[in-house]
Amino acid sequence: PRGHPNPLFARWLREWRDEAQGTWARGTYERALRSLARFPLPLRSGRSAAILQHFGPALCARLDQRLRQHRQEQGLPPTPPPHGRGPASPSAPPKHRPRPSRPLPRSAGHALLQVLSQHPEPLPEAELLQQAQPLCDHALTPAALGPLLRRGLVQRSDRPPRCDPQEEFELRPGEFDIVLCADVTEANGPAGGVPALLRSRGVPVLLRRLHVGDFLWVARERNPPQGHAPRELALDVVVERKSAPDLGNSLRDGRYREQKFRLRRSGLRCPVYLLEEPGPGEALPLPLRSLRQAAANTQVQDGFFVVHTRDPQDSAEFLGALGEQLRRRFGGRVLRAWGGDVTARGPPEPPGTPLTLLPLPRLREGGGKNQTQTVGSVFARQLLQLGGLSGGRAGAVLSLFPTPASLMAALGPSQDPQKCRELLGALRCGAAQRSLGPSLSGALVRLYGTRGPLA
Repeated sequence: PRGHPNPLFARWLREWRDEAQGTWARGTYERALRSLARFPLPLRSGRSAAILQHFGPALCARLDQRLRQHRQEQGLPPTPPPHGRGPASPSAPPKHRPRPSRPLPRSAGHALLQVLSQHPEPLPEAELLQQAQPLCDHALTPAALGPLLRRGLVQRSDRPPRCDPQEEFELRPGEFDIVLCADVTEANGPAGGVPALLRSRGVPVLLRRLHVGDFLWVARERNPPQGHAPRELALDVVVERKSAPDLGNSLRDGRYREQKFRLRRSGLRCPVYLLEEPGPGEALPLPLRSLRQAAANTQVQDGFFVVHTRDPQDSAEFLGALGEQLRRRFGGRVLRAWGGDVTARGPPEPPGTPLTLLPLPRLREGGGKNQTQTVGSVFARQLLQLGGLSGGRAGAVLSLFPTPASLMAALGPSQDPQKCRELLGALRCGAAQRSLGPSLSGALVRLYGTRGPLA
């Protein structure tokens, strides 16, 4: 785009993205382009781009190789000139005028980014502030990093990462173990809960604070380099376990619909509801008939796989058997990290081809229990409060109108209300691909298409 401080890097990334159409590598270039677009300073080399999110060693090396080729084609010296009064990089157009939204020269943000652009490796915070101070007109404190962190221009790390956790990678047979992870809250039950019952059966369990579900299986790198944590890919099976009282309480307070929506948006292909039958004489917040109807709706209308067990012992037996099946099914396959949108994955790849899975850190993007609140996520919760609007139906609305403003614009006063109802009513929702229908479409038109208070 016009005024971009690194137009060559942006152009090459777009070219590589287009060449990678239909492959897993396309997501790498998409994320790198978004990260580069937010960076307001020129970069002198591909190596210097390592300070940005989503720029791994391989991508930086490819940029350097392309930069050397470009300079050779243009008859320029092999390396760009040092920073001075002239353009800082062949990527920077002469007399570049920064956009107003970028940090102003001599400001805290501008000074910090200038220093980081010269250091491909992460800098300790104290050293970064010390080096940036001469470039800033006022005293720098750790709080100056806040705006850059919130805008995604820099990232904080306890140690230099080996690679971006979302960078594409492969795990081959023999390079990983399939391990069961349980949410830490599952261990709060009597005598350690279901995780303790699994361990008593010889099933290893890792307690984690999971971003979605209560149990899931990960392919965990067996021999990571010394000093680095193992990389992990989440298998597509995630289990949400509910006792009968918990199911009744979540139905009463509205959590149940929201949980199903988060599971659907997590990017995992096979969400499972594990529902335990009530014990003899156990008090329930809702009639047992209502609980069984909710379970049937979850399977028939929402398309989830629902498993009924007698008690926690039976649940542990089911989870152990399911884990063995997953080890036999996936232990001999090549597993590849998915780098695209977590909600845009297609069906599983056929046997004999690499299977794309989500890196564990990416689960928080789609279904995180404590994910950052965005306009879209708040809008989703708002939609779920409408009676009869399930997670699948809310997802269909969000696919066309990701924010309240976009829906209100489509239902503006200049639009024909009848045509608006027909537009929304024709939306296909859920696994059965049923239409949204006139009742819900009419409610949405009244709620988001009415200017002023509702009658």
